Amino acid sequence: MKVLITAGATWVKVDEARILTNRFSGKTGLYLAKALKNKGHKVTLIINPHCVGEVKGPKAVCYHYFSEFKAQVLKCLREERFDAIIHTAAVSDYRPKNTFKGKAPSGKSKLRLELVPLPKVITSMRRLAPKAKIIQFKLQANRKNLIQAAFRSLKENKSDFVVANSLKDLSSGCKRFVINGAKEVVSVNSQKQLALVLDKIVRAGS
Repeated sequence: MKVLITAGATWVKVDEARILTNRFSGKTGLYLAKALKNKGHKVTLIINPHCVGEVKGPKAVCYHYFSEFKAQVLKCLREERFDAIIHTAAVSDYRPKNTFKGKAPSGKSKLRLELVPLPKVITSMRRLAPKAKIIQFKLQANRKNLIQAAFRSLKENKSDFVVANSLKDLSSGCKRFVINGAKEVVSVNSQKQLALVLDKIVRAGS
């Protein structure tokens, strides 16, 4: 099966020297790309290599900034048909309304940034790949109402599955919950187990 996987954080510019981003490395997406490639799938990985370095194994398409990420996703989906999309990338929700020219001066007592929402790339994924299985990832601050919030996100984004976890789960290992459109939940406790579950999802109906 042909699988598109996204991974890593997307950057947005504050000025020519500074960025806003998050702490996610893309290692989960890279692990899944290698695991599914080893299972015989044809994998394309769209990844920010900043934290993982050179990517060896799966076909890699690299980006750093949100604008580059969005452009690469759209390009891949317009040029190829994928059976499944595994969207693990930690995509920026906001960008500064205005960026500073050159480098914002240091030493100020206050530096105010006004943030505005960025477009949801997953919406374009569904539009450009209407028949693909879309497996999105959802992170919440805590476990309370996690399943409900993840399921609501699945419905809003017209995804087929959502992999959900909380910040607390991140600190205690690889606890995740895989939820489908019928709100059935499978609990996984390792990257290896997650890869096995996703492999079954990708193969189902092939």
